[in-house]
Amino acid sequence: MKLDKLRSWCEIDLGAITHNLRVIRKKIGPNPKILCLVKADAYGHGIVPLARHFAVSDCQMLGVANLQEALTVRKAGVKLPILLLSAPLTTEYASIIAGGFLIPVSSLAEAKLIAKTARTKKSAAHIHLKLNTGMNRLGANDEDFEQLLQFCLREPRLIVEGVFSHYASADENAVFTARQKTLFKKITPDFLPRHICNSAGILRGDQPLYDIVRPGIVVYGSSPLASLQKQFRPALTWKTRVTFTKEITKGSPVSYGCTFVAPRKMTVATLAVGYGDGLFRALSNKGSILIGGKRCKILGRVTMDQIVVNISGLKNIRNGTEAVLIGSQGKERILADEMASLAGTISYEIFCHITPRVPKFYVNSP
Repeated sequence: MKLDKLRSWCEIDLGAITHNLRVIRKKIGPNPKILCLVKADAYGHGIVPLARHFAVSDCQMLGVANLQEALTVRKAGVKLPILLLSAPLTTEYASIIAGGFLIPVSSLAEAKLIAKTARTKKSAAHIHLKLNTGMNRLGANDEDFEQLLQFCLREPRLIVEGVFSHYASADENAVFTARQKTLFKKITPDFLPRHICNSAGILRGDQPLYDIVRPGIVVYGSSPLASLQKQFRPALTWKTRVTFTKEITKGSPVSYGCTFVAPRKMTVATLAVGYGDGLFRALSNKGSILIGGKRCKILGRVTMDQIVVNISGLKNIRNGTEAVLIGSQGKERILADEMASLAGTISYEIFCHITPRVPKFYVNSP
């Protein structure tokens, strides 16, 4: 499909992904394995293209949320080890074992059911034991962990390939993170591969980094530590097009609810994007779009398929003119973090909310 026929689309720079992995490798040194997360459609960047790219990059493992994502990656021909990061349904155990995927285990009850399923299938289950260090989402509590570990080590149908936990607030709460780090080091055995560092943990240089690190959003170029954003290259650019322009007079309302009323004569443009594409309605009367290298304010409410922006003072804006929602144009740049701040959310949600009707194109592949 030719780009000039697209109303709204994303361009994913795989060269930026490679650059970000290099920055991460420089920070962690040569030894830890890098487990890249491709869950939630690779944070909205496209699970299959990104998994394939990671397979030929400095990435030794992949992380997904569930069985369906693991199967999608494997069907795409990617052979890297895949760790499920969410607790599976018991009805999924057999398929996970058959696929050879790594299963997170948080309790003795889970371990026993997984072992029973593996025996029934005359197979073995590859597992990573999870310790709850304070997130209280998954993981065995510290007083239960040793019993879980010993059972799994003795059970012939269970192959323990790692032990892990997850930082709850490494980008915000150093005191709480330190408690998690201390508990993890105290409870987990050093004869098994261990991992706890997410993007923020890596960027803060938490030591020890252990055997595996799990960079998430930072691989895609959005740093959870704003002070380090310049080191990373955002991979996703989101674009749309102008479909209509007109002049409105002072006192003219714009969009549903008449929440914007023109304070003067203005030139406005209608763009082919809305919350049906994933643009947050919370950006109504707040967000900006880049057109002609300039920031153009969203006027009125974001609607399902269209928005209206102020283009007063700009010249040569017509049907088909390219506009940028996330990314750079001229000397201006809008980061997903900026959009997220205006919408009252985080960049992760901005990326994940871009809907399937916005096609993705991949550039700078190796």
